[in-house]
Amino acid sequence: MRVLIAGIAGAIAMFLWAAVAHLSPLATIGVHTLPNEGFIVGVLQTNLYNRGGVYIFPSPKGDQIATHAKITSEGLLAYSRGSGAMQPRRLGVEFLLELVESLLLAVMSAMTVASFGTRVRLAALVGLITGIAPNFSYWNWYGFGLDYTLVTAFIEAMKFVVAGLVIAAILRRKPAA
Repeated sequence: MRVLIAGIAGAIAMFLWAAVAHLSPLATIGVHTLPNEGFIVGVLQTNLYNRGGVYIFPSPKGDQIATHAKITSEGLLAYSRGSGAMQPRRLGVEFLLELVESLLLAVMSAMTVASFGTRVRLAALVGLITGIAPNFSYWNWYGFGLDYTLVTAFIEAMKFVVAGLVIAAILRRKPAA
């Protein structure tokens, strides 16, 4: 029961940290706006319709390859049609994801016979792995900016540190009777 409570409390801490981080100037580092946004969005809507997804260019079968054009750019585009407003459903899904992450962290933490500090260090290591794993691959393969990559990895890693502090506090060893 303590593990479940620790996981839920850790998820709440994760969610709050992520909210603060994403609403702060920290979340804008390395993020750029599109020049001529109206034109570019119009082209995307005309050509992609409602087919949201991840698009990569140049593609092996794309126009640039087929026409033997000199390839001068490459990129990755995440596209979806939407209202542009924050949707409550997305906040709910994000909390559920963090709940699963935190419950798994609580289970892992409970499996160790360790001190508060060791449990927090374990959470920090898990956070470091989750921060590095996708973000630095995207930096390497898709050209994500290093500033954006470092900030995003930091925000993700800190979610686990914050949750780890809460989980370790709840799972402290019970004093011997």
